Amino acid sequence: MNNPHRDPDAIQPLDDEAGDAGPSSMPFLSHLEELRNRLWKSSAAIALGMLGAWLLAPVVLADLVHRTVGNAVVLSPFEAFNERFKLSFILGLGIALPIVSWQAWSFVMPGLLRRERRWVPWLALASTVLFAAGAAAAYFYVVPLVVRVLEQFLVPGVATQIRLASLLDFTYNLALACGLLMQLPMLTLVLTSIGLVTPRFLLRQWRYALVAIFVLTALITPGDVVSAQFVMGGPMVLLYFASVGLSVLVARRREASERREGGS
Repeated sequence: MNNPHRDPDAIQPLDDEAGDAGPSSMPFLSHLEELRNRLWKSSAAIALGMLGAWLLAPVVLADLVHRTVGNAVVLSPFEAFNERFKLSFILGLGIALPIVSWQAWSFVMPGLLRRERRWVPWLALASTVLFAAGAAAAYFYVVPLVVRVLEQFLVPGVATQIRLASLLDFTYNLALACGLLMQLPMLTLVLTSIGLVTPRFLLRQWRYALVAIFVLTALITPGDVVSAQFVMGGPMVLLYFASVGLSVLVARRREASERREGGS
């Protein structure tokens, strides 16, 4: 029997999701107001994070220069200020990331199902930790290594004057690349869970993966190619096979879930 007071425009959950907290109905303007509030809170958190990062930035700059080129130059009166501001923004964003992530999660959570609310936070947390680990590896390990290797191209009588902006851009790019590379396990997990890849497929492609890894390390670390491949390529190979192992665990759990559903 139809309920005369029922709103025909409200979103109703599907029958197979009964008992599972589904998306809640909310007017469009309320969504916009909620989004505006979340963005204001996130912006305020980033601004506060930048205030703290402004004090931290000189320490990071001095440490980066010490780890890499030993001495950097600026070519304009505002370059030092601009680079410190850019670094403060990046560090401030990292400091405010927990608050920004919470605001984003609070906005999208009402539209998720109960099972999605269980795994999405853990997936996002793992992805953030892996990205931070990759960026840290670039700062402490990859950038100094690449700079030392590139210095081997210098000949006697050639003096280097590394621009601060160029050094920071180089560091940002490598940190971003390493952070994205560390997403490989999470990408493998998602693709395996939805059935697009299988552990057998990943194992069959391991030779191509090794070639791609060592070609990539040879391109980004010219000079002493052999040592660079072992120093940088080794962790990348371990990361690939760790992703294969994670794919095996996810595939087994997926198959067990399908068997339970088939039996019921």
